[in-house]
Amino acid sequence: MNVLSRNWLSRKGAAEKLDVSVDTIERRAIPWRDQPVQGKLRYKCLKLGEETRQDRRYCEEDVEALLVPS
Repeated sequence: MNVLSRNWLSRKGAAEKLDVSVDTIERRAIPWRDQPVQGKLRYKCLKLGEETRQDRRYCEEDVEALLVPS
């Protein structure tokens, strides 16, 4: 899947979805890799719109993987 065609979440959005602190998101964050890493959240620095700044965006697929017990 193309990196830009994925769904992306802000740090706060990822934290809310997992019901954890933003610090927890930061501790689990790793720079983007093509393959997921168990227990980690891949991110890219993206600008998602004209009126937004370039910031870390977290792969929603990785966030959802943390919701499922392993």
